[in-house]
Amino acid sequence: MFSNRNHIFTAVDTHGRALSPNNHLIAQSQDVGWRSLYAAIFKETAFRGTEPAIHHPYLIYHLGRPTDVTRKIEGHPRERALIGPRRICLTPGGVVTRTEHSGAPEILQVYIRDSVYESAVNEIHGCDASSAEIVPRYAILDPLLEQLAVTIIAALRSGTVRDGLYIDTLAQMIAVHLAMHHSSRSRPILMPTAKALPGWKMQHLIEFVEANLDGDLSLTRMAAEAAVSPVHLPQAFKAAFGQSPHQYVLTRRIESAKELLRNSDAPIAEVALSTGFSSQSHLSNWFKRIVGVSPATYRRMGFS
Repeated sequence: MFSNRNHIFTAVDTHGRALSPNNHLIAQSQDVGWRSLYAAIFKETAFRGTEPAIHHPYLIYHLGRPTDVTRKIEGHPRERALIGPRRICLTPGGVVTRTEHSGAPEILQVYIRDSVYESAVNEIHGCDASSAEIVPRYAILDPLLEQLAVTIIAALRSGTVRDGLYIDTLAQMIAVHLAMHHSSRSRPILMPTAKALPGWKMQHLIEFVEANLDGDLSLTRMAAEAAVSPVHLPQAFKAAFGQSPHQYVLTRRIESAKELLRNSDAPIAEVALSTGFSSQSHLSNWFKRIVGVSPATYRRMGFS
C-alpha cells in the first residue's frame, strides 16, 4: 500500500529528525506544500538514535561541518566515515537504521515518496519496488544527485516554489536515478573512493581549523598539523570534503562572521579581524561574493 501523492508530504511522514528541538531548522518543504518529496535544511546537534523502518527512502546531502558519522542499517555492515561537504548518504525505505555522531553538521535531508520510487522502478525495470530495492550508499559523490540536491536547496531557501510540475519533476528525476544507478537492479558501478588521509587525521585537522579561524591557516601550517606535505594536502582534503583547503577555510570564516554579525554589536572591522580576514574590506569583498549582500546589510536585515 503506497502513500497518496495528493497529500502534502510532512515531517510527520518522516523520522522527524529535522524538527528535533535541539536542531536549528532553516527551511522545510511542508511550509510550501510539496507533495512528491519532503526536504529540510537544518543544522544538527549531536545525534544518537535508532530510526524505525518507514516506506520512504531518503538521502542526506552534507553542506558543511565535516562530521565523524557512524551508521548501522539492519542487515548491513556498520559504516563509519568523516563526512564533509558534497558527500551523500542513501538509505532505503523499510529498514531500521542506527546513526550516531557528535558533530554539528549542516545537512539537506530529502525523503522521496514511496509511490514515486515505485513508479520509477515499474517504468525502468518492469517490476515492483521490492524487486529493485535501493542499495545503501555511504559518503559517496554523485554529480547528478548533487545537482538535484542543490536545486532543492535553492527552492527551499527561496520559499516561493509551490508543489506542482517543478517539484514533481525533481522528485521523479531523483527516483529514476536511484532506480537506474543505486538499486539492486542496477548494473555494478564503481563508486568514487576518496584517496584521503586517515579519518582521525582529518578530524584533527578540522578541529585545528575551527580553533584557529582567526589565525594563520596557511597551507604549510595546515599540512604540518596533518603531518603531510603541502603538495599532498590539497588533493587529500578535496577527496575527503569536496573542497580545497582554501575554500573550506573561507566558508568557515564567513559562517563565523555571520554568527558574530547576528549575535553581537561588534564593529564590522572587528568582526573581520576576529574571523581571520585582514581587513573590513577583505571581509566585505568575500562576504558579498558568497552571501550575496554586504556584512552591514546582512546585519541590518537580520538574515539567518
